[in-house]
Amino acid sequence: MSRRGRRLTAALGGLVALLFAGRWTAGLLADRWWAAEISPAAVAFLTDWHILRLTLDLTGVLVASTWFIGHLLLVYRAVGSVQVRRSVANLEFREALTPGALLAAAVAVGALLGLIVGSGTSGWWEEVAIGWHGVSYGVAEPLMRHDLGLYVAQLPLWRAAHGAWTLLILMALGLVFALYMVVGAVRWIEGRPAINNHARAHLGWLLVGLALALLWGYLLEPYELVAGIGGGLDLASWRATTLAARPLAGMALATAIFSAAWALQPRHALLAGGWIALGLGSVVGHWMVPAAVGGEGAPAVEAATRDRFNRMAYGVDPLLEETLSLSGTPAPPRLPSMWNPQAVSRVMAGDSVEVLAVDPAVLALQGRRRPAWLAARVLPGDRLSLAAIADDQVSPAGEPLFYLAGDSVPSPVFGPLLELGSGSFRPNAPAHRLTGADDAGVPASGWMRRVLLAWALQAGELLGQLPAGTRIDWRLSPSERLERLAPFAQWSAPIPRVIDGELVWLADGYLTADAFPLTDRLSWREPGGETVRRVAAVEAAFLASVDARTGIPRIYLRPGADGLAESWAGISRGVVDVASAAPEPLLQAAPYPLELLRAQARVVEQGPWAVGNLSGRTAQSAEPPRVDLGWSADTSVPELLVSFERADERRLSAVLVAGRDEGRDLLRLLRVDSAATLPSLGALESRWSRFASYDALSDSIRDEGGRLERGPIRLAPSPTGIVAYQSHFTSRGPGGLVLAWVSVAEGARLGAGRTLRDAWSNLLGASVPDIPGSAQATRLEDARRWLERADSALREADWPGFGQAWQELRRSLGMPTDSAAP
Repeated sequence: MSRRGRRLTAALGGLVALLFAGRWTAGLLADRWWAAEISPAAVAFLTDWHILRLTLDLTGVLVASTWFIGHLLLVYRAVGSVQVRRSVANLEFREALTPGALLAAAVAVGALLGLIVGSGTSGWWEEVAIGWHGVSYGVAEPLMRHDLGLYVAQLPLWRAAHGAWTLLILMALGLVFALYMVVGAVRWIEGRPAINNHARAHLGWLLVGLALALLWGYLLEPYELVAGIGGGLDLASWRATTLAARPLAGMALATAIFSAAWALQPRHALLAGGWIALGLGSVVGHWMVPAAVGGEGAPAVEAATRDRFNRMAYGVDPLLEETLSLSGTPAPPRLPSMWNPQAVSRVMAGDSVEVLAVDPAVLALQGRRRPAWLAARVLPGDRLSLAAIADDQVSPAGEPLFYLAGDSVPSPVFGPLLELGSGSFRPNAPAHRLTGADDAGVPASGWMRRVLLAWALQAGELLGQLPAGTRIDWRLSPSERLERLAPFAQWSAPIPRVIDGELVWLADGYLTADAFPLTDRLSWREPGGETVRRVAAVEAAFLASVDARTGIPRIYLRPGADGLAESWAGISRGVVDVASAAPEPLLQAAPYPLELLRAQARVVEQGPWAVGNLSGRTAQSAEPPRVDLGWSADTSVPELLVSFERADERRLSAVLVAGRDEGRDLLRLLRVDSAATLPSLGALESRWSRFASYDALSDSIRDEGGRLERGPIRLAPSPTGIVAYQSHFTSRGPGGLVLAWVSVAEGARLGAGRTLRDAWSNLLGASVPDIPGSAQATRLEDARRWLERADSALREADWPGFGQAWQELRRSLGMPTDSAAP
């Protein structure tokens, strides 16, 4: 390479290094400035996080580059003369490459390979951080008698290091062998392989590294088997692994010694014999020994032991069990859930606004607790509004009722419960915003800070003219703030809550483990993601809040968090606070972790409880379990319910109920006695749809240009077992949705009506449901509508409106407009 070429190459390399260093510096400083608005602990942790990721990337690139450059330089030493073809006009000739060109090519190719292979090592930061810190559960598994923390923390790091070493060895071996073939150091002569001394020594030491990588892998196999990695654990596999792992490791060590001897002396038979013996030993140890030792399909540990570890891995302990049987008078649900997220979203989006989140919650209004659906919306002007729909009641016409600010009685008049200005923090917020001197954010002062922030945030407006005192704030979404502040957790979508009169976003932080001893591996979909992977443990480790007005995030350990969560809390340098520091109103407002419940439901389905299959799916299905909503009898928290069915009997067998009790998670398994059970959910829908009144209702709504839409089937425990009910909705006006029909079932009895009360009366045989559209139902519906308007006008002192509504009410009831008239 010419001097000019070397200078150009050096300049380009320096420019790339400068850009990388500048980008990293801008990201680090931007995160430090952002974290300084939260807490000193956030600054310390994010600084450590950036430095760790940079260290891993630089280490990976330097090690891989040095590795490949070193091997290519060893090949370069063996090259006597390499010629390439050149064409000038119509003449073709061969030209020998100069040693300088070959040397530059070796260094460039090695550096490029090192950059490609080593640049992704920052993705191992979680394994390095938790492996270095360690995890302790204080419980040892019975097979190898190691603490569970070794499998959760150290084993993933060992496997990552082993995988990196094996990859480097295999890539170098393949590359070097191919190059020696090209230069003629390895060739065939008279049908026999020939190799020169330099190439033999080089390849021999690489084979030593490969044998040591295999030795490392054989020693890891017992740990991987206990942790559930690479296949199921049974008595045959455990016996075979414990019997074969050490002999195979010894054979790999002997093969490494034979390879080293071949590198020093051309003892080809010794090398071939060692590797052939190792290959045959691996086949025998992994395929023949398990069949010979017996125990295939038999458990390696007692069922009670495996059940205990499954409970620990997925938080199923304690699980309170209860059997529901016929023991009282049938009663409808005390607090029914009439609405669902889809229906609430349609009601809230009726005026063409963006609905951010919908979630059930208990509202404390003037000392009374009310079940409701909270819906956060974005209004024109980027204002954030929170509305609340009563979940246990509707208007006489089936329309939703809304809780307004300062009112404990729901009203049919729509209005917000809370409203915040344009500077609030919410989901789907813009990437960043410029604010004034008195608002939250990082000061955009000084040209150097502005350049770095513009680079890190891709905010070009920072480079223009700005008013004095301008600040910039970013990560305006609660999810973005939590994901950066605690990147080791998987965060659920934020849900709205009202705590001490303020809008607060809550989110659950999950931790998963790829290795956990003696557990069943489950399919896990990260909250809000599409990627599905197999995990060995799931924990709802953290509870986080983000103030919608100030954007300040707070993260706490959940009560009862285990060793993995406590270790990450220690690594976070104070970003994660202890569970006892969580305010009591926050703990009371927090729901049961939804994704954890889905994992626990699959554990119960596959475990020793013998409850049948999850409703609506087969045992082999990868779809998440269906979760229903209910309310606790004391209106303290919303409860989540997962039902189980016996497919062969087409009946409900059990219900898993998840709720909260004094700020702690509570899980109950309600078994349903065969005499008090319900048909399967699919059978219930089929029977309800065969009601003559249901067909008449569907036809009536269809004739008016609408359609009857089913809500989810809800379940509620009762003194006689389980009660099931289902809401049906229809549209009314632009964006309007009304409750048109309710179906109910208790035991073998079914009922239906315009309201839950009517449906229950019909179930008891005390009434016949009125069909909307019939003369009597239409008159009553009109009367209810005008009565609501009269009541609303009376409260607003709208006397002309009240008079008109009153006259229409009398007319709909068939009364004269003047009561004094004869």
